[in-house]
Order: sequence, then structure tokens, then C-alpha cells
Amino acid sequence: MKEQHYQQLQEHVLTETLDNGLKVVMIPKENYHKTFAVLTTPFGSLDRHFKINNSEVIDIPSGTAHFLEHKLFEKESEDAFKRFGELGADANAFTTAYQTSYLFSTTDNFELSLVHLLDFVQTPYFSLQTIAKEQGIIGQEIQMYEDDPNWIVYMGLLQILYPKSPLADDIAGTQKTISKITPQLLYNIHKAFYQPKQLTLQIVGHFEPKTVLALIRDNQAQKSIEDIQVDSLADQLEIPTKVTEIKHFNVVRPKIALGIRLENTNLKSMDGTKAGLIADILADMMFGEQTDWYQNLYNKGIIDTEFETSFDIIRDYQFVSFFSETTEYEALTAAIQNQIENYKAILSGQESMFESLKRATLGEGIQRLNSLESIALRGDDVLFNHNLFDKIMLLQALTYTDILDFANKIYQNVTLQRFILKK
Repeated sequence: MKEQHYQQLQEHVLTETLDNGLKVVMIPKENYHKTFAVLTTPFGSLDRHFKINNSEVIDIPSGTAHFLEHKLFEKESEDAFKRFGELGADANAFTTAYQTSYLFSTTDNFELSLVHLLDFVQTPYFSLQTIAKEQGIIGQEIQMYEDDPNWIVYMGLLQILYPKSPLADDIAGTQKTISKITPQLLYNIHKAFYQPKQLTLQIVGHFEPKTVLALIRDNQAQKSIEDIQVDSLADQLEIPTKVTEIKHFNVVRPKIALGIRLENTNLKSMDGTKAGLIADILADMMFGEQTDWYQNLYNKGIIDTEFETSFDIIRDYQFVSFFSETTEYEALTAAIQNQIENYKAILSGQESMFESLKRATLGEGIQRLNSLESIALRGDDVLFNHNLFDKIMLLQALTYTDILDFANKIYQNVTLQRFILKK
């Protein structure tokens, strides 16, 4: 068992990869009563084509990863979710663009709940009848999202930044795409992406590591799961052609999303985590509430407290986005464009602001260490193989020069695209 110590944070992480490839990450917290366990596969809505053992390409309709997440809870003779409740555990699951995770938290019956988690995720059951039932349920969920203006704006921006790409498709898919899902397709996906070497089990909280690891080994030794070769095939990204798109919808005030599609620089491991940290501080320095830029627009009524900006790295997709609700969307567009064009002058001599924002971000990160859920559900574990402790250590090492260098990468020759939702 490998042990990594974070002396400054007084934390340690234990990792072990079992003979079948299952990766186990354990973060014991003796002073807590609750324990979290999260079982994750790096299979999400972006995964749309794959091959098993060099066979024919299997195409995956949009929404399938999310659909499979729902169906795994339903077994031939029991409801896996209900069983967690009987054990006194709170269970959940979620699907993103790049992962599907199944989790529970409990203060009692942890070992029984852990075995149940492993068993229900690794033992699929799909039938035509249960799939037809789920297609109706998720179809209603899709309709709900289609009526949500905030979701329409977000997806609208992705569709003009990355036209006809998997990222531009709703994670839940459409009623048409999920109608193509079959039991055999789900079994093939499960065989490929839910085999032990694709899975990571993370446990955080009150438990005895050696005892729990022995339990996991015993559980896995009882299962005969085929080890197969999987090749995921990425989609070729198209060049965006639209600068502005307007959609009409029944909203009180117009909603606008603006985005900058960045070049895919194939950020991996520590570089990806670091880029995300730098981008967050840079966004605060350029567009945060404490800036004159923000206060000026706020006082003029061009933006309100709902204005937000973010930087996202999702595998091959990197983009900056801005969201607001405003009748003055032309003025806001011009203000963002002007701020970006003058970024060098705006950032010049701002070391003290950088240090202040860095301290604040560090404080928030350290505060999250008190939350088992925050530690257990850090997405960087899946994308870049780093945990919350790694992020805090990286954050401590950031410099003002890192900010300037990153700004030079993302703010030069910018094309600002936008999606507007209004009556």
C-alpha cells in the first residue's frame, strides 16, 4: 500500500491497485463519525464511440452514460437504492461529461454498504421492459431541462462554441437518442468501462484501512470479470461559424452567455489542475466583484449579482464563459471585449490583488478540508489524478508571473461568441 503524506495539512492518502486493476484510494479521518465511499468510472457523456478487443466500432447515442447510471440501481430482484436505505446509508449517483460516480455516506453499517456498492455497480441487469420504463422517466426529465431557461442558455453557448460535438449535447440526451438504447448496448458499455481496471474507489472518513482493504480484496476475489481491451475514439471537433445566436423564449429579462473557445493544449496531470487554479484567480482579477470594472457595470444596472464567469477544462475542450441576465447585453458584450483587449494594462502592477485573492482561495480550500464530501467528490481526481490536498499545495506555489503568462495564452486574438435568450 502506497502512502502519501501532506505534512502541512496533516493529512495522508493511502492508495492500492488490486490485481484485477481496481484502484483504491483511502483517506482515513479518525475524528469523524461519517464515512463516504465513491466508485467512479471515467465514462461520461463525451464517450460516444469505442471498440472492444479491436472489434467493430460501437456508437453510443447521447444520453447513454446518464441512462446507464440510472439503470444500474435496478436489479432483477431488488432496488439497489432501497437497499442502501435499509442499511442506514444515504446513496446517490451522478454523470458528467467525463465520469459516472456512485456514492454513499453513512455512520453505521459501513462495511455492508461498501460491499453493496461494489456488488450493485459491478453486477448489471438490463431488460427490454426495464429500459422502456426508464426511457419514459428520463424523457420527462429531458422535457424539464428543455423548459429551464438557464439550461437553455448554457447549452446554447456550448452549441455555438463546439457545434455538433458531444459536449454540445445534453448529458441526458434527447427522447430520440435514448430510444436507441438497448440491453446489449448497455451490457457492452458496462463490460468495457465498468471493468475493475477502469474503476476507482475512494473512501474518506472513519474506517480502519487494513480491514477495509482486506474486505475489498475478498469481494473482488469472488468475482470473475473479463479483462478486455477498450479503445475510446474521440470525435473530430468542428470549427465554430456563429458569433451570435438569438433564441426566443418566455423570460422576464434577456439572458446572455458569452464564451471564448480556447485551443486544446492537451493539459494533463498537474498542468491541468494548475491551469484551473490560475484561471479562477485571473477571472477574479479581471471581472470579480472587487474590481472597478464590476462595480461600474453594477452601478449602471448593466449587470447584477447573478453575473458570473468560469474557465473549464473538459478533456479536449477548454473555454472561458460569462453568464448574465440583463437588458443591456450589447453594453455588457462591449465591456467584456474591452476588458480582454486591455488585459495587460489591467493586470500590470496588481501583485497585491493577486496575493489577496490567493490567500482567500487558500482559505476556502482549507475550509473544505473539514467536509468529507468535498474531499471525496473532487472532479480533478478523474481528469488529472489529483486530490484536494494536491490542489491546495499547488495553490500555495502559484505566482503572479503564472497569472500573467496564462493571461497571455487565453486573452490574445480572442473571438467572443454569444448566445442570447429573450422574448
